[in-house]
Amino acid sequence: KMSENEGMKDVIHTINKLQDVFTSTGISLGLELPQIAVIGGQSAGKSSVLECFVGKDFLPRGNGIVTRRPLVLQLYYNHSEEYAEFLHCEGKFVDFDKVRQEIVDETDRETGSNKGISRKPINLRIYSPHVLNLTLVDLPGLTKVAVGDQPEDIEYQIREMLMEYITHDNTIILAVTPANQDLANSDALKLARFVDKEGNRTIGVITKLDLMDDGTDARDIFENRLLPLKKGYIGVVNRSQRDIDNNKDIRKALASERVFFLNSPYKSMVNRMGTKYLQQVLNRELSIHIKSKIPEIRSDLQKKSNEVEEALKSLGHTENVEEDKGKLIYKLLSKFVEDLQSSIDGGNSDVNVHEVKGGAVINRSFYHQFNEFFDSALESAETCEREIGLAISNLHGVRNPLFIPERAFDKIVQSLLDQYRGPMVSCVHHVREILDEVLEDSLAMLSKYPTLREEVIRLVSSEIDKKERETNHHLVIHIQAQKSFMNTRHPSFKPVNWNEVNNKEETDEKDKDDFLRLSKERKPSNGINGQAHGSKFFVSSGEDVEEYLYFTRKLNIMFSGLRGSRDAICTITKSEFSFVIAPKSFLGSEVKETISLKNVECYSSQSKKMNGRKYILQRMDKRPICKGEKLLELFSFKEDTDEWIQSFKSAGIFKDLKGSPEATPENSPPTRAKLGGMLNTNSSRLMQRISRRPKNTTDQILNDRGLQDQSKILKKMIENYMKITDTTIRDLVPKYIMFSLVSSTQKYVREELVGDILKGRNTDEAKAELLEASKEHFHQIKELLDIQSATHKAMDVFLSIK
Repeated sequence: KMSENEGMKDVIHTINKLQDVFTSTGISLGLELPQIAVIGGQSAGKSSVLECFVGKDFLPRGNGIVTRRPLVLQLYYNHSEEYAEFLHCEGKFVDFDKVRQEIVDETDRETGSNKGISRKPINLRIYSPHVLNLTLVDLPGLTKVAVGDQPEDIEYQIREMLMEYITHDNTIILAVTPANQDLANSDALKLARFVDKEGNRTIGVITKLDLMDDGTDARDIFENRLLPLKKGYIGVVNRSQRDIDNNKDIRKALASERVFFLNSPYKSMVNRMGTKYLQQVLNRELSIHIKSKIPEIRSDLQKKSNEVEEALKSLGHTENVEEDKGKLIYKLLSKFVEDLQSSIDGGNSDVNVHEVKGGAVINRSFYHQFNEFFDSALESAETCEREIGLAISNLHGVRNPLFIPERAFDKIVQSLLDQYRGPMVSCVHHVREILDEVLEDSLAMLSKYPTLREEVIRLVSSEIDKKERETNHHLVIHIQAQKSFMNTRHPSFKPVNWNEVNNKEETDEKDKDDFLRLSKERKPSNGINGQAHGSKFFVSSGEDVEEYLYFTRKLNIMFSGLRGSRDAICTITKSEFSFVIAPKSFLGSEVKETISLKNVECYSSQSKKMNGRKYILQRMDKRPICKGEKLLELFSFKEDTDEWIQSFKSAGIFKDLKGSPEATPENSPPTRAKLGGMLNTNSSRLMQRISRRPKNTTDQILNDRGLQDQSKILKKMIENYMKITDTTIRDLVPKYIMFSLVSSTQKYVREELVGDILKGRNTDEAKAELLEASKEHFHQIKELLDIQSATHKAMDVFLSIK
């Protein structure tokens, strides 16, 4: 038997050495070594089984939880002497009573004396001529109730510890269960079954066979008919408590065990019973298991070693290489400059595929955020009609307004140009914030050197501050230059004559007259002029049919393209719905849309907004109703709600949402008198507005016909001129920012940063201060070096295998 044992020795010793390496370094390298884990309930006889393997009493005994830390028991066959060694202390233990006491003391040193548990293992080697080469991990016994000052969750803690060991496929489970306990209720087997459902790596050990009731035996278990395991069950008979109290010799106990099996119901299977057979089985199973796993462990170690070397390299660790401090600073800053440049200009081979950053964000800002800054600031600008009138009137003084004063043009344009200053500052600051983010991202490789990193941040941020101020100054000068001379001979500037303004006014008046005519006459002719306006609008009442060209009134309109809601002049005919949204500023343009009412429905409900009513226009086929919008949301004002309800009904698209109050019953068209009254009321309101007269001197002057004519011409001229200026400013702002802020910052980083960093740092000591590693970096390096050391030691163990 011992010759066979010698053949198994190398592979088991290899794993034992690896366990020693991992325990001594406190680093497991993430490897799960082949091992045998011993589990069982309290008083199941685990300790007695292990002591029978050795032939010595060396394990703590007592009530409650005795094993409170994992005990890695390594058995070595030694034909000459018998002794024990601990990994945590030096010296040989020949007296095994002292071995027991050292286990107790070392447990208390880690956990205290309160019966708590710890996951940190105790490594014990025993050399003896009476053992086979074997390694087992004795784990705390399963318990149900906390006793004394144990933590209340002691059962959970023990179960979690056991699961850590037995879950891995590299662990053979030795499940110890007493014969006088129902096998189906065995905690050890339940736990083993949970992680090893097929029973491929579990060996069952049945103890206390001599304590079974008369007339009962465990043959069904050993014949693998009850809760079968692939590796089967082995029965053992340990010393009784009386034998232990009387210090019965273990070797005599082993002889008594043999006699018991020869005179028991198990005599036909005696060669597969007993402690010695169990030891042989475990030796064989562990050796075979280790041999099958060694190539995988060697491969994992090599992979781990490569990972550690790459990690050390990425952190800039060079073993036994003392690099010139100045050269290292230059190399680090060159990498920083390269990262910052590529982040802005693009073209880096290490392209970011997770998010848009740097130059791409700046580019988008030129065409999106910048326009938003300008638009939001200019939205507050009124159409300037009142200011234009006041300027013209005051510049004429006592003279009659025969000609338009040029100074009024200058004054209004200069006032409008001043409104660009705020958006310009916002544009510059927005790009500055992007540069701050680029700087932070590019400094990632300097995190190892906090002093150098902070110095780079200080210098570059200071330079960006300076460039931001300079850029704002350049842009302000540009506005001042625009204000200093009005280039009314610009090729794109179109002079305005009276005929152009007068024609537009006549068109507006004609539209107003048409509306008044339709609202008064109620029944326009069917001639060519009527048809030129588009589809007729029919409203029926009994046998009479009222014919209208269109219905127009204000609605509040909302869709995503507007970024909010806006008032719109809306028109509905029998077949179309159209709206016009006035520009927010005189530089903007109108939003005009016409929607066919074919396959369109109008869903309406009462709305708290404006105390009016809500209408949702959408197509029945779910296609967009206009410009990608799935629906159009409209709100009518309280005074116009009745009219709009009747108009949508007359167009045949109105759908009242259930439970929503309305002015008239659905499907009932308005009476002739009702609609006529509606239009007449509207007409009277309009006439009332027209007939209003100014109440003070300023309003009387501003309403002078001659002054109004000049104001209209001047307003049109200002609009034409400001559109040119607006285009110029929006074009130049990104160019100024790129030249004076972005490119200048890049140039400083590229050409001057290294010199500023090294200025006044001529000595190696001063340069070394810049390169002082952070505590976090030092800790990372130390951890990786420890792992590397453990990996090398583990690799040396494999190299020692012959």
